[in-house]
Amino acid sequence: MKKIMIVTMVGAILLSGCGANNQSSSPVKIDGNASTPATSIPNTLLSETLDKKIAIYGVQEKSQKDIFSSLDVVINGETKTFNWINVTNPSFYPQISVIDLDADGEDEIVIVLTKGAGTGVHDSEVHVLKSDFTEISVSDPRESVLSNLKVDLKTDKEIRQYTVSVDGQEHLFEFSESDSNDWFEQPTVQNILRFGIKDNQLIAELPIQISTGNYLGDAIIRYAFVNGKLEPFKIEITKEGNSL
Repeated sequence: MKKIMIVTMVGAILLSGCGANNQSSSPVKIDGNASTPATSIPNTLLSETLDKKIAIYGVQEKSQKDIFSSLDVVINGETKTFNWINVTNPSFYPQISVIDLDADGEDEIVIVLTKGAGTGVHDSEVHVLKSDFTEISVSDPRESVLSNLKVDLKTDKEIRQYTVSVDGQEHLFEFSESDSNDWFEQPTVQNILRFGIKDNQLIAELPIQISTGNYLGDAIIRYAFVNGKLEPFKIEITKEGNSL
């Protein structure tokens, strides 16, 4: 009887351990919001750095199956809850980068979220934190692209020629009139936005859409610190497609 009891207890412990790997316990918060509402699903570990010093947990309401309605960010054992959202599709869980963006000798924490994803749509959002959870403002790249981008259209019979100019660059794009039935009057950069780190810089990538399924290349925005904020400082146009 004693042997049977021991095996049963070990089995229970093993099962308990397996459950712990699938669901994370809620970290202790520094903002006083330690309780988890009864309408919430236990927090889920979404991303963490290799040294496990920085992690992101998703807080999901039972009534919202497609998004995490808030996120717990853990930095060096301390936790703060942010009213940020992210889709629950594991393919689009938050990305964490730790990098010294302003060359002050102290790393920043760059968190890239995905608020929505689907055919022809990708809504990304970036947050940059200091190790004490102070957030650094990041300007929306859409306004910068649209205010600096110049697009000229010439039509010749069944051909549409677009000349895209920005910051001294000029690119030519040619389409057949039959390529689309709904050509836009003006290009848009509203439907797809991606953020990432490349060449030790924060970058935003925005495909320039001129109709459903047709694009005038991608606008690549490189950020730099200006008066304590991350602002677009260089815009490039590329025909190579997704670079992040």
